[in-house]
Amino acid sequence: MRLFIAILCSIMFATFALAQKIQIEHVTIISMDGNKVHEDATLAIEGDRIVYVGPADKAPQLHGTHSIIDGTGKFLLPGLVEMHGHLPAAGWDKDRTEETLFLYLAGGVTTVRGMLGDPVQFDLREKITSGDIAGPTLYLAAPSLNGRSVSSVDEAIAKTKQYAAEGWDLQKLHGGLAPEEYEAIATTAKALNYPFGGHVSADVGVEASLDAGQISIDHLDGFLTWLGGDKHELTDAELQKAVDSTKASNTWVVPTQALMNMFLSGGDLGALLARPENRYVSKETVAAWQERVEDINKDANPLLAQNRQRLIKALVDGGAKVAMGSDAPQVFSVPGFSIWREIETLKDAGLTNNQILALGTSAAGLYFADKDRFGAIKVGARADMILLNADPRENIMNITKQAGVMTGGRWYSRQMIDKRLEDISKRHGN
Repeated sequence: MRLFIAILCSIMFATFALAQKIQIEHVTIISMDGNKVHEDATLAIEGDRIVYVGPADKAPQLHGTHSIIDGTGKFLLPGLVEMHGHLPAAGWDKDRTEETLFLYLAGGVTTVRGMLGDPVQFDLREKITSGDIAGPTLYLAAPSLNGRSVSSVDEAIAKTKQYAAEGWDLQKLHGGLAPEEYEAIATTAKALNYPFGGHVSADVGVEASLDAGQISIDHLDGFLTWLGGDKHELTDAELQKAVDSTKASNTWVVPTQALMNMFLSGGDLGALLARPENRYVSKETVAAWQERVEDINKDANPLLAQNRQRLIKALVDGGAKVAMGSDAPQVFSVPGFSIWREIETLKDAGLTNNQILALGTSAAGLYFADKDRFGAIKVGARADMILLNADPRENIMNITKQAGVMTGGRWYSRQMIDKRLEDISKRHGN
């Protein structure tokens, strides 16, 4: 009987989430397409595309099977993008795999740049696209090139060519690369029009990584060492140096502030343990996270987080390319909900609500402009969006008050999301 109910729920969930003709009416659309806001508007979707945005009296007539969603009093925003996420890999069981992908959606994340490649992720991407699995659109970084996986210039070149040929969206880098190995990767990747990004190797440094055309530096990796921010409070001149160099390079920064600030400067364990999203992981996992933070807190250096907060504000205010990422799943970093924690941390850094909204939506659309159109609500864009019960321009944490999520034209109502989250919580004994 229990199996029958599980199968029935799975069929019901898939049926209601099918991409179809959908119209959202009487909604305020925060398009993130410039400063355009559409009041009391209608939005029409066919398949995975937005086909109309505007007043109700000019909206297309829906024929055949369709759904109408009442957006009265609600706000429509492009779906959030996780620019440094981790995805299921070989050896993960079905429950863990599908839960991880769904948790991203449950937090309003409709696109993930997966930053640690495993070949099984190509199949997962196809299953999400076909609707066999509920999950965000995936862009995939190749298996990491680093000091352990690369032992020579020749190997660096060969693996870069191999991964580019396999169809990965970018090449993930970790630390430990020798300067000549890094240069070989960069030269080979650029010749293949194959982006490369991630960490900064200590022997390479931030300046050389920026000069090489690395598409992104994640975690602000290497920045504090470069600027001296691991030893003293950063000066305005040092912050401006980072802004100028980053802007000139056209390199993106994906800071993962919430997680890295905790790793470097410790965390409030009581607040971390009280996070409601902890119920979506096992008690054993939470206990392991607690031990990790207790160890971190013994040697925490508050200066590092303070400098990181000032640095990210300077980069955003100064016009550098910055996009939002949280590095989930990780310690007290539950997929989907971790973006909410990143938003809190960026707000604490002094970013405005509009800046944060841009980092989480339109910035990623610009980054992926050669792949697809998303990150803004406009005709022709992929139908990725979140329907909110309150205005995030007034209070950025209203972004957590979600009435539903749409990814690729598939609609997940609050009721559907809550039912699945309750199932996940129960599976973990919470």
